[in-house]
Amino acid sequence: MRSSLVAAIAGLAAAAPLAAQQQPPAQQDRVHVVRQGDTLWELARTYMSDPFLWPEIFRLNTDVVQDPARIYPSERLVLPGGVREGEAPSGPRDGRTVFYRDEEAEDRAIMGAATAPYPVVTQGDFYRASFVAPEAEVRPVGRLAEVISPTEVALDRLPGIQPYDRVYVAMAAGSGAQVGDRFHFVRPARDLRPAGRVWESTGVATVAAMEDGVATAVVIRVFDEVRPGDLALPAARFPVPVGVRPVASTGLQGRLLGLETEHPIVATQEYAFLDVGRQAGVREGDEFEVYLPREARSWGSRPEIRVGRMQVVKVMDRTATVRITSIEQPAMRPGLPVRRVARMP
Repeated sequence: MRSSLVAAIAGLAAAAPLAAQQQPPAQQDRVHVVRQGDTLWELARTYMSDPFLWPEIFRLNTDVVQDPARIYPSERLVLPGGVREGEAPSGPRDGRTVFYRDEEAEDRAIMGAATAPYPVVTQGDFYRASFVAPEAEVRPVGRLAEVISPTEVALDRLPGIQPYDRVYVAMAAGSGAQVGDRFHFVRPARDLRPAGRVWESTGVATVAAMEDGVATAVVIRVFDEVRPGDLALPAARFPVPVGVRPVASTGLQGRLLGLETEHPIVATQEYAFLDVGRQAGVREGDEFEVYLPREARSWGSRPEIRVGRMQVVKVMDRTATVRITSIEQPAMRPGLPVRRVARMP
């Protein structure tokens, strides 16, 4: 059956070149003829700017593709509407798909990991971190409306949203969102006056389709419970360059606004908020030191005491989110002074 279908498609392609020439250009752009070594992963990367959207191509071609791990030369795959044009994948890849496990390459990657360049702040930290900002600075382009999970079975509660689930996002008028854009889902939490409100990061999604002011998005990262009502912000581009390290710096002072999670015992790797941000020249990757200032005692002047060290993972106009990297004294609390000790060049 499959061979008959492939032969029929090949025969039609050979017999009707003139008809193909008469098709509107937009229709031709929506079909990809598979070449040796193509994978759905690479096609999604090329045409949709995001390899994680490969299920969208698979769903449109289940009449041709039975196994998403195996696509064959000369198959004609329909692409999602509104895709971005791009060059077809090239280079010898001996027909292996993205699901092929190259153990030798994995071994080489593990051996070279210690010397490979990497950013001082990870993308996970950058997108996962909560941040502090006034509501006027947070400009959503839409709101998560619903997870795509139709069912006639009565459920006690709505299904949880997981990575690779598709969701509907109701877009604000004039948002200008396009296929391939990314949303950063957030929701408001407690007030942290006078700096603004804490905004919790819940996930990241990529736009797979747009229709009548509604975006269909594929959830690609989940940091907290993603749920209807979460605001969709345009996902900021990850700003930290690979291989660049902060250099010693002095002068910039600020204060510790608070911790992401309020509790008396503070540990490393937790997030906290500072009252200095982009307007003060703070950048992701900068390092700050929190300390107890010099203080007069009955016996004399007590020298200042270093409490801990932090690295900036996300910057807003007037605040910064930091990850606590070391603690020297269990005395970290909101209101303590901080100073920048290293800055990104």
